Amino acid sequence: MSVAPRGRNTTRSFKIHFVHAHPLGTTSARPAPEIHLHRHRLRVADLDHLGHVGNVRLLDYFQEAQVAMLDPRREHLFQAKGPAYLIAKHNVSYLRRLTFRDSPVEVETVVGRIGTCDVVVNSRLRDERAVYARCRTIWVACVLPEGSTRRLGDEERERLTRFSGAIDELS
Repeated sequence: MSVAPRGRNTTRSFKIHFVHAHPLGTTSARPAPEIHLHRHRLRVADLDHLGHVGNVRLLDYFQEAQVAMLDPRREHLFQAKGPAYLIAKHNVSYLRRLTFRDSPVEVETVVGRIGTCDVVVNSRLRDERAVYARCRTIWVACVLPEGSTRRLGDEERERLTRFSGAIDELS
């Protein structure tokens, strides 16, 4: 595994393979969903007056990781016209204080559900010792500038399916 230069964010994903037992006694290997992994190096500017990373910054970490998974080429984000994604809802559980350290934290992200026009994304912010926060976000596919919803395309569904499946909630 390569280490990112200081101050840079990195993204990677990995696969776990499960072996499923069938009722008739046969087994088959089926690739499990990928977990999208986004590493984020903390900055002193992220700290609040209490000396830990503030809740708004933690939400920023989740959004950066989810954007990297949803639209890695930035084709549907950060544009004023055409197909895009909007956030309909965030639900964040803050579990423990995250204080400054030199080693990066990781945001693990999976797709909980792919709907007709929306995607439910589950993430958790962690390091090697603990989970600091969890986030469930609903992203809606839309067309800008009107903001009207649109159906997810086949290519989008195929990409998102890589990250969906048996893992609904990261614990």
